Amino acid sequence: MNVRPYDPEKDREAVQRIWKEIHWIDDDDKDDARSMDLFLAESRVLVADVNDQAECMVSSAPGTIMHLENELSLSIVAAVTTSLVARKLGLASQLTAQLVAQDAAEGLDVAALGMFEQGFYSRLGFGTGPYEHKVQFNPAHLKVSRKAGVPERLNEDHYKDIHSALMHRWRTHGSVQVFPPGHARGEIIWTDNPVGFGYRDEKGELTHFIWGELKDEYGPFKINAMAYRNRDQLMELLALIGNFGDQVYMARMVEPVHVQLQDLLDEPFRNQNISGGGKYEALNSAEAFSQIRINNLESCLKKTSLPNREPFAFNLRLDDPITQYLPEDQTWRGIGGDYSLVLGPECSATPGFVDSLPILEASVGGFSRLWLGCASANAIATCGEISGAQEMLDELEKVLSLPLPKTGWEF
Repeated sequence: MNVRPYDPEKDREAVQRIWKEIHWIDDDDKDDARSMDLFLAESRVLVADVNDQAECMVSSAPGTIMHLENELSLSIVAAVTTSLVARKLGLASQLTAQLVAQDAAEGLDVAALGMFEQGFYSRLGFGTGPYEHKVQFNPAHLKVSRKAGVPERLNEDHYKDIHSALMHRWRTHGSVQVFPPGHARGEIIWTDNPVGFGYRDEKGELTHFIWGELKDEYGPFKINAMAYRNRDQLMELLALIGNFGDQVYMARMVEPVHVQLQDLLDEPFRNQNISGGGKYEALNSAEAFSQIRINNLESCLKKTSLPNREPFAFNLRLDDPITQYLPEDQTWRGIGGDYSLVLGPECSATPGFVDSLPILEASVGGFSRLWLGCASANAIATCGEISGAQEMLDELEKVLSLPLPKTGWEF
């Protein structure tokens, strides 16, 4: 396998063939190919050759992730694609590992990705992210007293405004930012039957919007992106969605971070029972579709603060499986090893054990989940990703009692 940086002049046709083959883009849609070019132009891209042709491609983009009130640098693995002729050769694992390693060597503290299935990226040290609620509802059933103003229609020409609104949205623990505007533009172009509406402030800056697709007259209206800066703007967007209820029978969205949407739905259980099994079925489901891993333990802990907690010190034995997928000459080779940690208002990780401290054994994915608060210490231990004395796990549950992290930006 020959791993090298993507060369647009040499590799564009081959990578486009891969994306068509796996149906990421359509053969007869020129906009799809254009969006691929825009997407890759603002990414770190690696390819692997088979018979002198690029048959596997991975890309990443820089961003940030918020841990409580602290911002950490983030590598977003945005695309992992392998042609149908190169499956089961281990290309995707090795190429993704090298991409993560290059980003980590450049100082990006954390890596994240959207997973196609549970478990595949665990071999590279990624741990499952938090549950996100996916909600389907009839917009006419929204109970919002706030009235929506007349919005502005949005399209591809507004991609910089849309990206800026996402960057400056009201954020919370676990929320991410994706730096390259070309990624937002690519997602806009990829949207089938796009529908976008937004509002600007007195300076003309787009402050809150919704973006999605509406394929049929009665829906579903699938909301792919949403941004707002305060509670009033969130309620205005929900009121706007409610206005569509005289025609659209179904809206689909990931539940906004700052609301429990069931509170704003009229008779949610009755409507679920009535609509069950139908084309416009009302649903409220949960699934975890992102994964994370820590790439620099000492840096992440230094940038972590857990206010109003009593400091808790322990030893950590960390196993990082990504090492076996990296070539010997790779500068960054994972973060496996022995550390002593302190969690509290001031956190730290120091190489080596401290005598008499309790020991937590963990995979990188398991500890990454614990650090971000994706699941409780006991839940992660039950799945076998961390292990330690029960008293220690109970103490970790207290000191790492965190809001459920929400990305607020699909990637």
